[in-house]
Amino acid sequence: MDEIWSQFPGLSDREVTDLTDHNILWSLDEYISAGYVNFKTGPKELYRLSILLENYAVKQHEPLLSTFEVEKRYKYVENRYAEILKKVPKAWIIGDFKNSLLAPQPPKTTEVVSCDGTNISDMWIVVTNGPEGPFGLVAEEIGDRMYRGFFSISPIVIGKAIQTINEALRINIDMSKKE
Repeated sequence: MDEIWSQFPGLSDREVTDLTDHNILWSLDEYISAGYVNFKTGPKELYRLSILLENYAVKQHEPLLSTFEVEKRYKYVENRYAEILKKVPKAWIIGDFKNSLLAPQPPKTTEVVSCDGTNISDMWIVVTNGPEGPFGLVAEEIGDRMYRGFFSISPIVIGKAIQTINEALRINIDMSKKE
């Protein structure tokens, strides 16, 4: 997080939005309208936002990038992801996987990458493409199942997160790829 925020002075200083307020359930359109949202929250809220982004990727037939801190977190969504991966043109599934064969037969359009031993292993990232380019959520676990991070529609900000992943894992995530 700090590496990404260091590239964009002022973003980390923006007000933190309380996503745990049970009176507020933002739609994806509300996140997009806000443009950029800092948060400190638990997994329930990030899970909900992740689903909104995943559903958008499926509906718009856009690429999807998802990270999972540990294998059991992927196992929790494995059945849903089996369906998602059939419906998006390209996907990258990154996790702290001890066994990179996380799914029996992921589609050929899916790249499964282990981030074991890197600074990506404590990140929760879900990114897809919107009309302006990549957008989504980037968060890191800070302990006690709490996360700090942001949602952004800025392709430049999200692009920096993707660049950081590419450099750390020596891969090439290109959200403009449709295959």
